[in-house]
Amino acid sequence: MAITERENFYKMVNREPLEFVSHQPSLLQVCLPSAVLDRPPAHKAGQDWFGVWWHEDELVPGTLATDTKKPRVLEDIKDWETLIQWPDLEAIDWQAAAKADLPNGKDPSKILMCMLVSGPFERLHDLLGFEDALISTLIAPEACGAFFSRLCDFKIEIIKKLKRFYDVDLIHFQDDWGTQKDLFFQPDFWRTYIKPNIKRVIDATHELGVLFDMHSCGRIDLIFDELMELGPDIIDPAQPVNDLARWHRDYKERVIFMGGLDAQGVIDNLEKSHEDIVLEVHEKIDLLATDGYLIPFAVSLTPRVMEALDEAFVYGRRFFGKDYEAEIAAFLAEKEKAAAGKIFTGIESQG
Repeated sequence: MAITERENFYKMVNREPLEFVSHQPSLLQVCLPSAVLDRPPAHKAGQDWFGVWWHEDELVPGTLATDTKKPRVLEDIKDWETLIQWPDLEAIDWQAAAKADLPNGKDPSKILMCMLVSGPFERLHDLLGFEDALISTLIAPEACGAFFSRLCDFKIEIIKKLKRFYDVDLIHFQDDWGTQKDLFFQPDFWRTYIKPNIKRVIDATHELGVLFDMHSCGRIDLIFDELMELGPDIIDPAQPVNDLARWHRDYKERVIFMGGLDAQGVIDNLEKSHEDIVLEVHEKIDLLATDGYLIPFAVSLTPRVMEALDEAFVYGRRFFGKDYEAEIAAFLAEKEKAAAGKIFTGIESQG
């Protein structure tokens, strides 16, 4: 008898044998809480709740970036205590927000994941601009640390609201720490000022009975062992610039990897074929799901990511030798139907 994505996910959480490799779009009911204004209302150009200006990213249409032509909230991180205005979480109608964000309630077959962006380092450069944020990690690390502590207190209170009013299953906590080559800052800065605050957020989330997904793009190999000490349930997006074979070898029994697929080198690289994408999906599932736990995914900037995720569904349903052929056939038929509908709509609009 087939089980739901939600049931299969909790087999991963409990380190049990799986029915199939999770298909991320089928698994996650993703919610960007409308009351949490780390981006402007309705995710459009404007100011967030800390007063940071955002506009559409010219290089990546449809996404937001801080507007460097507008005044910054902070010129010096040492001024954060006097200049930062903290939003009043008690003034928000969380019940109304949850109803608006989840008009049909929780999907019982999926995992409700609420996304929290702009973690400690990200919020630092939201407020200061990227160059001055990096400089601040060198010349004013203690002020950065004090700000991170206050921000994480604030995040914890948000998570409590999300548990109470949304009954969230999983918190996606976003704080990018690396480029594709290395960390943005010295490991000791992360170790002293970011690590203990992330630990507090993870512990508080677990105390609420909620799972924790630590999202951090880039190459974070230098701090990965210490990150694992903090007890995240999921590591995301596990980009292949890291030593994923070592991550899997050392931590396959302790964490779920969500990601692994190569966006820059394969999925978003237009010189690569569909067959290359299929090979990438197979190789990463073979590596990370054979005796571990993987939710295939990539931080991709092109629609080609759906080719990868579609293949992950098919290969993932067959991976453990279980009979999911009827489900695969239904999935592929629905994909063909959707593609035909798009073609028809396009032709019709031109008539």
